Amino acid sequence: VAGVADNVMVMYAGRQVEFGSAKETFYRTRHPYTLGLLGSIPRLDSDDDEKLRPIRGAPPSMIRLPAGCSFNPRCDYAQDRCRVEEPALRHVIGTNHQSACHFAEELAAADEAAVPDWSQA
Repeated sequence: VAGVADNVMVMYAGRQVEFGSAKETFYRTRHPYTLGLLGSIPRLDSDDDEKLRPIRGAPPSMIRLPAGCSFNPRCDYAQDRCRVEEPALRHVIGTNHQSACHFAEELAAADEAAVPDWSQA
């Protein structure tokens, strides 16, 4: 996708959660679900015995979505606000990128050391 698309839209539980240029979406992720997806992709430059990092938990039932952000039960960044308030898809300050995460700016500013290890969840 990164090699052929100009823009990428990521969806979770039937909702748009991230939209932006392919470069920004793959290299400056603004949503924890996208971060989890990218962490679960096999890499050609990794050791053969390196395990994939799955996203913890399971997708929600489409007839019983959780309150607030649908990804909150699986999200390492979730806070009280995420459990009660559904985030709107909005422009991330200082970019042309859009995210449906209350903490998109914090996620964009996090360095790689602060990115959660989804395999430990």
